[in-house]
Amino acid sequence: MLTVEADLYQSRVSLFEDQKMVEVEVENHCERSLVGNVYKGRVNRVLPGIQAAFVDVGLERDAFLFVDDAPVPAGVGDVAL
Repeated sequence: MLTVEADLYQSRVSLFEDQKMVEVEVENHCERSLVGNVYKGRVNRVLPGIQAAFVDVGLERDAFLFVDDAPVPAGVGDVAL
């Protein structure tokens, strides 16, 4: 079961399995996180040594993307940096 509570200041989402809470997420509206959002961006710099890239997504600073977190389009083989 998934429960959602929201008010003017924060949102809370809880996941229950077998009547036990197994996960909870709290987001303060004044401190919104960018993690988990979907962005369209352009790769500016690749760091092969740590298998990561810096991506311009339109924010003040470039986003950091670890290669294992990058989605691989259907029909494309393994991504290698």
